[in-house]
Amino acid sequence: MIGVYIHIPYCRTICPYCDFVKRPTKGAVPPEFIRALQTEIAAFDGPRDADTVFFGGGTPSLIAPGDLETVLNAVRNHFALTPDCELTLEANPDDITEDLVRAWIDLGVNRVSLGVQSFNEDALRYLGRRHDANGARRACEIVGSHFANWNIDLIFGVPPYDAWSATLEETARMNSPHVSAYGLTYEAGTPFGKRAEEAIDEDLYLEQYAATQALLHHVARYEVSNYAKPGHESVHNLHYWRNEEYAGFGPGAYAFVNGVRARNHVKLEDYLQAPGEKCEALTLSDEEIRVETVIQHLRLREGIARDDYAQRFDRSLQGDFGGALSALATRGLLHDDGETIYPTNRGFDLNNEIGLALVTVSV
Repeated sequence: MIGVYIHIPYCRTICPYCDFVKRPTKGAVPPEFIRALQTEIAAFDGPRDADTVFFGGGTPSLIAPGDLETVLNAVRNHFALTPDCELTLEANPDDITEDLVRAWIDLGVNRVSLGVQSFNEDALRYLGRRHDANGARRACEIVGSHFANWNIDLIFGVPPYDAWSATLEETARMNSPHVSAYGLTYEAGTPFGKRAEEAIDEDLYLEQYAATQALLHHVARYEVSNYAKPGHESVHNLHYWRNEEYAGFGPGAYAFVNGVRARNHVKLEDYLQAPGEKCEALTLSDEEIRVETVIQHLRLREGIARDDYAQRFDRSLQGDFGGALSALATRGLLHDDGETIYPTNRGFDLNNEIGLALVTVSV
């Protein structure tokens, strides 16, 4: 099974911290973009069995229901989707209405990811969001009343810093079965890139990260930045975290198929001229895939099982990574129960150090 990702780059406004492929628009998603997606999907040469479809962005909630139906028909005509396929659509709270949500449900959408980011007005203004806190609450109430599976996206490390706890407590009251909470980054090439001196220090970052786990009492952390009730983990994102195959459609979208990681043209004009043409493609060696697989699995509470590694690669996890994994366990970043190796709480806090220790291993 693979995951299918579809990138919708259009946004009403551009958030100053965002480094994804995006394009401002005052109107609807243009018909030429919908046609380009249809062309690219129909030409995809790779695995056809899929258990997830994920519309990311940008702002996928800007796409008209009729156009969404057109794209979904293209997906269903080309891929064999499982009966319980997870079909996620990212949405801005400002776009949510009862009628729109019902239209999504009629088209088969069964999971919505709301870009709330904060329930604090000052934090939302700092982030340049186009919704306010009341709009976020209203959107959560509508989505929560229609979907058994939905997500709230949050960002910490945003001034005023003392508002983070209140946002977490309100999120817990919303009782969403999934929460994603990421630290604010000041990426080069974005307006925030010139304001990197405003970033919080490491101690405060870890303090807010710890508060996330403590105050989101209705969900449990299953990945470095993701929390869910049992059975509500993001199936689509687990494809990434388990280093499994996925197809990507739209400008800047990545795919990983048959050991090749490739990316579509990033510039929208280039994409529209040649949908699906790659601006970069890298064939990974078996060694690179093994290293990435272990690093990605150790972002997850489930960790990596020795038997699963052996079955996938016909090699021994201990033989390939034993020394590095033992050293990380000694540092208190990993736990080894004899069958599975998984991150400790400290390993979640310092997960980048796990990746740095493993990326240099020669296997």
